[in-house]
Amino acid sequence: MDEMRNLTGDILLEAGTNEFEVLVFRLGDQSFGVNVAKVREVLQPLPVVQIPHKHPSVVGFIHMRGTTLTLIDLRAHLSAEKIATSDGSEGTIIITEFNAVRIGFLVTEVERIHRLSWSKLLPIPSLTFGNTEGRKIGCTTGALDIDGRLILMVDFESVADAILMQDKLKIRSVDNPLGVDRRSKRVIIAEDSPFMRNQLGRIMLASGYERTELYSDGQAAWEAISSDKGGPIDAVVSDIEMPRIDGLHLTKLIKASPKYRHIPVVLFSSLISKDNANKGLQVGATVQIPKPDLPEMVQLVDRIISGEVVDQTTLGEIALQSA
Repeated sequence: MDEMRNLTGDILLEAGTNEFEVLVFRLGDQSFGVNVAKVREVLQPLPVVQIPHKHPSVVGFIHMRGTTLTLIDLRAHLSAEKIATSDGSEGTIIITEFNAVRIGFLVTEVERIHRLSWSKLLPIPSLTFGNTEGRKIGCTTGALDIDGRLILMVDFESVADAILMQDKLKIRSVDNPLGVDRRSKRVIIAEDSPFMRNQLGRIMLASGYERTELYSDGQAAWEAISSDKGGPIDAVVSDIEMPRIDGLHLTKLIKASPKYRHIPVVLFSSLISKDNANKGLQVGATVQIPKPDLPEMVQLVDRIISGEVVDQTTLGEIALQSA
């Protein structure tokens, strides 16, 4: 457990290598995983402050070193079986940080960390059922075979967004003050989360980007880009962590190609921060902004297509201002 109490020191992987580290944990008898880049600490249970009118998956608030964090019972959210008692005395807490917010997730037990290639993470079908199993699949982004065990990667952002950011994620069209001819522009979006991919597709279509193409991983997006079918590409919007090829490696492939390096690439990810903005710079991303501000993302695509955002100097400024 000592290697997992503070996880900020051993995640500085070289940008574009298509590698990541996964923290494996259990919910009941089933094993799941989360990208170590999102994890800050693993803690034993802490006292919980109950709050009125909370979401069924929210246990309450926890107090940690002068900071109050929301604690989500992940097992309750995925399978409707609660771990937590009223005082939060059971399970293990994973403290995460993404989108510049820290959140605690209650799980049964944490196992260990594995370093792997994104090529080992296989996409899973985007299925929706009318029961808790459908919720489990909808909150996962891929499957890993680790030592003969199937490990599902949990989409912690989708869980948190569905619970805590419902109002911000309501679909609406985005104004077009630059007058971009959105209907004629081809935009490739690579996003492994079924939840966020659906949100992105709906807001782009509602805003007039009728030629938006959605792909569930970097490999599928790269195949679409390099096939030369469908006409010129005006912009690529990519998540960072994805099965088969991650967003950093996808960007590296695009920018290393004399044929495609002119295509602007937006990295739209919960991992965008002041600390790791240099990774996007290293692989040549045009701009990078943190999730989940969908209207800002649409307006940024407008700015790129219209020529307002053209180089990595602008990238650095926007990344630091947004983080």
